[in-house]
Amino acid sequence: MNRVEDRGRTPGSQPPRPPQPPPLPSHPTIDDYERAVAGFRLRPNPEAEFGYLREVALVGARLGTIRPAEIVRHVQPAAVAVTLVMEPDIVTVGDAVARAILRGDSAGPQYWARMVREVDTARCTLAALVKARPDSGRGVIARGMRRTPNEQAAGVDLSGQRWRAANVVLALAPPLAARAFLASGATMHKQPSAAELTALREQASLILDMAAQAPLCRELVGHAFGSLGDTALRMRLAENPFTPDSVLARLVREHDTEPEVTRAVQVHEFAGGTARRLAFLAVRDEPDAVLRGLRELLRLRGEEPFLEMVQAAPAEEAAWVRSVVAAAGSDLQPETRLRAYVRLAEISAPEVVWAVELTRTGALERMMPEVRASMAAGTAEPLIAAVRDETADAVAAARRGAARLAGRGGAVRPSHRGHAETEHAEEWNRQSSARARAERHRVAAAEMKRWRSDKALDDPVPLV
Repeated sequence: MNRVEDRGRTPGSQPPRPPQPPPLPSHPTIDDYERAVAGFRLRPNPEAEFGYLREVALVGARLGTIRPAEIVRHVQPAAVAVTLVMEPDIVTVGDAVARAILRGDSAGPQYWARMVREVDTARCTLAALVKARPDSGRGVIARGMRRTPNEQAAGVDLSGQRWRAANVVLALAPPLAARAFLASGATMHKQPSAAELTALREQASLILDMAAQAPLCRELVGHAFGSLGDTALRMRLAENPFTPDSVLARLVREHDTEPEVTRAVQVHEFAGGTARRLAFLAVRDEPDAVLRGLRELLRLRGEEPFLEMVQAAPAEEAAWVRSVVAAAGSDLQPETRLRAYVRLAEISAPEVVWAVELTRTGALERMMPEVRASMAAGTAEPLIAAVRDETADAVAAARRGAARLAGRGGAVRPSHRGHAETEHAEEWNRQSSARARAERHRVAAAEMKRWRSDKALDDPVPLV
């Protein structure tokens, strides 16, 4: 805000909130869509615009009240139409949008470069963007990327969106054209103009952003591992929740000297056990780094990913499993620690579990009762039985807790209880919260499985 704009404002007052979009029409037509576009132009709200317009178009496409041809010819900005390609339940719309984009393929790599650069910011329809003047050589990057301050202020906010139009266009491009676009940022004339230098920097920034968004394609991932890839690009890829496990594992294997990349894989939101295990193995000779990574993993992602990592370890890595279980032991909930102990006993021996628990507690009488029972029996069976019973008890406790909460209309409030009952209620709330978090993680990971596969890299757009 400049001083002129600030003159009439009282000290400490907040800037006015942008107007909220109208309620979503139940059966939106293209007329409803165009009225919404006109409304945003009169009362700009960049944070809400793209999401609202996309939802109107998506609902209309699903109900058939907005036809595929109307999506291509009338929906603007173009990015709204392009991202609809990623919705598998409206294949006819996706097919129409994809065919419209592919119509310009005869113009070659220059066409695809222009489309990738401009699709996120173009305010026109997809049909108009496809027919726009093609690139013609030197200086065209600058012409395509340059925007006036007014245009920038009126631009839509793409943050928080699942699909990015530039990624979709790159995924639809022929492999040679996609690679040409990604490599073009390294091409520079001996005496580039200021506009060209700015455009090259903006293109590098665009590619960096695309590596952090979806859909990913094989060419974009390969670019991060090539001679033009750098740590910043690999970091974005390592943090991207859509990056497949095979790519995360390759990042760790080939770039384990880049600690930022390794840490990002350690705490990745959906990484499988094997990829996460490789990330921790990369720093196995640095106990402090291992401990920091484990605590960050538990803080950000909960205990289920830790257990998946331990379960993924082969028997020949029993020593490593022992080291991470011992390092994380005191930070784990008792039931999680027991499950980790069972895995450790499976790939080594019960005696190893006894030693780890004794080291953790420092005294025999403070060891977990299940571990003491295992020592008395001389086998791991008491540990296995305890985990089995814990699972059954957890299901029963969840049912009892749900009934109790339903009767009281809220969470357990320990402040009006006796001390023992208070501790029990707090423990139940804590365990219930941990289980709920683990369940949410499992559901989200299952839903993301399709988009994080190697198949999705080679065929990112779900067209039939």
